[in-house]
Amino acid sequence: MNRARKDPIWKNIRAALLPILGEGVEVFFPETWSEKYLSWYKEIEQSSFRPSLRYSREEIDERLGNESVLMMFILNDNVPEGLVLGYRLENTTEDIFYLDTIAVKQKGRGLGKNILKVLFEWARKMGFSSIQLDTEYKNETGIQLSNFYQKLGFKVINTDDETGNITMQFKL
Repeated sequence: MNRARKDPIWKNIRAALLPILGEGVEVFFPETWSEKYLSWYKEIEQSSFRPSLRYSREEIDERLGNESVLMMFILNDNVPEGLVLGYRLENTTEDIFYLDTIAVKQKGRGLGKNILKVLFEWARKMGFSSIQLDTEYKNETGIQLSNFYQKLGFKVINTDDETGNITMQFKL
């Protein structure tokens, strides 16, 4: 798990978040999964997603089982403040990094934007052609998120009127 954790590029996230969170900020990559990290994940997820969008333990385990998984936490004074979960999309002709989950507790302070900017750098360095994600467009939160992603350069590539989801892609 987290073979990318040793890449020095992740120091850029800490540098970008220092002015926002202070000296206690740390980027943390679990080497193995444990109850402690599951509780961190659930804590952040609870503050970021309504119940119908939260993952079960089995769904998290399934994603973490992906060979190319990237799982990171943003900590502040050892308290989880954000997380990133993603992996290489399988069964595609392009080399696409799928950003399954990005969540931060403190909204509107630039945490997500700064994390994503470094994630873009890393994905380019790793040879990915794009980053893809799914979000909602029908509810108020989904609209805010899709606008946030569009401001960063993501484009809508698919709309599912039945579920209210959109797939967005950032070309690297």
